[in-house]
Amino acid sequence: MAKMKQQMFLQFNEQEVELSTVEANVKKEWKDAGKKLTEIETLDIYVKPQEGKAYYVVNKEIEGKVDLF
Repeated sequence: MAKMKQQMFLQFNEQEVELSTVEANVKKEWKDAGKKLTEIETLDIYVKPQEGKAYYVVNKEIEGKVDLF
């Protein structure tokens, strides 16, 4: 069986973002802060399109946010 390719998009107020891009942006911000991706044990991302932000919690204690659009 061929491997299925899947994409998930968030559409809000005529704007669109692929959810894997949101995750990539969170990880980029983490790396840009001088931290290693291997330090991430858990990653929770909360998408709030009405605010244009994605909020995240790394390892149940470190919080941050990135722009969605």
